[in-house]
Amino acid sequence: MITKKYATKKEIAEMFSIIPHSLDNMMTLIKREPDWSWIILKWGRKSVRVDIQGFEDYLKWKTKNHVKAL
Repeated sequence: MITKKYATKKEIAEMFSIIPHSLDNMMTLIKREPDWSWIILKWGRKSVRVDIQGFEDYLKWKTKNHVKAL
């Protein structure tokens, strides 16, 4: 069985139950973060794919750092 490595923004929003507008904001933050920018593949104006495992790792990292800040 072949599992997908990359997904569209719509698929990511459905997988992780994230509102599309919030996902767009997160994608902007990811693009600006040098350690995480590899997650997003963009080769055209509307052609964007997101590494599923990388995005999940980013969410875990973000949660861990948010808890530290509190």
